[in-house]
Amino acid sequence: MVTPPKFPATDRLSPKVRATVAAAALFAALVVAVLSLPSRRSDAAESKSLEPGPPLTTENAAELCQKLFEDPKQYIGEDALRRRWDLRAASCRKALDADPSNTELKVAVARNLPYARREQAIAMLREAAAQGNAEAWYQLYEHHKSWDRGDLHKVPLVTRNEAAEALRKAAELGHPLATQVLVRRLEDGDIVRRDAVAARYWAARAVDNPARDASKPGLLVTLGRLLAASDKPDERARGLDILERMAKADVFGARRELATAIRKDDPARARTLLEEARRPDPGGAIVPLAEMLIAGEGGPADPRRAVSLLKGASDSWMAKGMLGRLALDGKWVPRDIQEAVRLIEISSGYDFDARLQLLRLLAEHPEVRVSYPKRVLYDAAEAAELDEPGALKALVELKLSANSQFHDRPGACKLIETAVSRGDRTMTQRLADCRAK
Repeated sequence: MVTPPKFPATDRLSPKVRATVAAAALFAALVVAVLSLPSRRSDAAESKSLEPGPPLTTENAAELCQKLFEDPKQYIGEDALRRRWDLRAASCRKALDADPSNTELKVAVARNLPYARREQAIAMLREAAAQGNAEAWYQLYEHHKSWDRGDLHKVPLVTRNEAAEALRKAAELGHPLATQVLVRRLEDGDIVRRDAVAARYWAARAVDNPARDASKPGLLVTLGRLLAASDKPDERARGLDILERMAKADVFGARRELATAIRKDDPARARTLLEEARRPDPGGAIVPLAEMLIAGEGGPADPRRAVSLLKGASDSWMAKGMLGRLALDGKWVPRDIQEAVRLIEISSGYDFDARLQLLRLLAEHPEVRVSYPKRVLYDAAEAAELDEPGALKALVELKLSANSQFHDRPGACKLIETAVSRGDRTMTQRLADCRAK
């Protein structure tokens, strides 16, 4: 049996930044107008959805509880949806009363409890988790991710540490969705520390045990990408083989990932693959293609086309991030530090390197402002707590800077103490300066 890699020990732990849409109000008005039009078909469906089903009994309660967690197969109105939720809560509660030792039913009841009763729900999930229920572990992670993140001054009901451990436990118990989510977290560096070796291990497990409705070819592309980035020749060869097969099968994202993997060794083919992937996969393929066009990798340089492609990918956070980096340089787009920071802030919601760059830019340019300082600070503190490379130093520099959104000398001194306790000798003099004042 393979022993799963352990997470590095840490002392503790989105909605992510979303770009506003200028035409949202107009769009919403149009939607309301369309939905207000009379429709016999929708009225009939609504009436049918409100028809009473079989009476709730002890015998059918458990089956109803499980069935009603599935999404409706067709649209139902708000009234019908609320009745469905009420029936689900009642059936789960009735089933648990009849079988109080059933951990699956305990988890179901906990998931149905309203937010106002979250403490009771968490207590029930912890009980079920202690009895080995994988879904309970996963729901503990979900609670932290959905409700406990984003505010350093809020005391979390489920701490980051507990959430990270819960996600790992769920994956170890074979929870398919938890396994896939764990791969993502190990790559992104939030809630758990980034770990490429562990990500490859769990990606292989995800392929062997895919979540319901997951695309196995898509999971293979993820595994191939991670293996191709390995410094072990045998793993890299296996990853390239997977990506080659997935690219031939025209699996979404495979050409882009194969191009990235072979870009250094075969730039001409990499550029061709990215050109082929550009239309079906603009969000993923355009940024590496733009980089190659600007640098003249694999063919003639064409910076103007690169910028045009990036600006055309208006809904891609990766494209926004690259445009932000170009705005810092000012060579191919006008130099604009504030605009660069705005764009990089958007991409930082999805990319650790962008988060680190954002911290450094805010310290170097204290006049610059961000839209969501609380979120930036939370992500930075989380990365520092996880001991991500460079994160603590970048946060210290930001707190010591003149940026009025983040200046916090006492907070910086506490972080410096943490750095010294971890063995960072470069912070020793700074600690002495803190204590002298």
